[in-house]
Amino acid sequence: MEIFLVGVVHGDPEGYEKVLRLLETIRPQAVSVEISAYSWNYRQRREVSWQGRFHQGLRSLPRRQREHPALRPVAAQLAMPFEVRAAAAYARQCGITWEAVDINAIAREHLPLYGKDLLSPKNLAYLASTPEADWKEAIRGQYQRARRAMDARGAGEKGLAVTAASPQATMREKVLARRIRSLAKKCRRVVHLGGWEHCLTGRPQKTMADFLTACRPRRLLLDDNETC
Repeated sequence: MEIFLVGVVHGDPEGYEKVLRLLETIRPQAVSVEISAYSWNYRQRREVSWQGRFHQGLRSLPRRQREHPALRPVAAQLAMPFEVRAAAAYARQCGITWEAVDINAIAREHLPLYGKDLLSPKNLAYLASTPEADWKEAIRGQYQRARRAMDARGAGEKGLAVTAASPQATMREKVLARRIRSLAKKCRRVVHLGGWEHCLTGRPQKTMADFLTACRPRRLLLDDNETC
């Protein structure tokens, strides 16, 4: 079997096109995505409503603040993740399968809070009042941080401990690894799309990649498609 673990920065505005280019290069027989079945279904039901509330909230802001860069990640967070959209589009085009492999618990806890907290007028007004920063530059900075973390030489760098040691976190990593392994046994050549933190190895907190070590997965970042 062949497993490619592709680390992404969630919310990457260029992520959809990057994923399609990568999948066309690797040509997997299946794609797994770090999203749960609960999140997939919940987002499909709520996305239109969320977007409506978001645009209503924008209209309540002064016109000069409506295009504030800090509001763009909110729009990305409300939309179906680019990893899912690209995986589904590629799967339809090539007649292969894609699977949601994350656990439901996290989405059950956080998604219902979007309407209450993320989309609240108070939160949108706060974001629009923050100092402006280049969103694409911030994404590039996160990929640079990911490269340092995935490089064995960066293992001792400060500020790169990205996962908390907790029973739920460990259970999640094990479940992700088990589901990816199961898919690879059936489909042989699998690309997994998910947060880059899950692709780290050799840290105190074991990750999905650690639990897949016996399968000898290839780890890469979506930003540059270079194996680590």
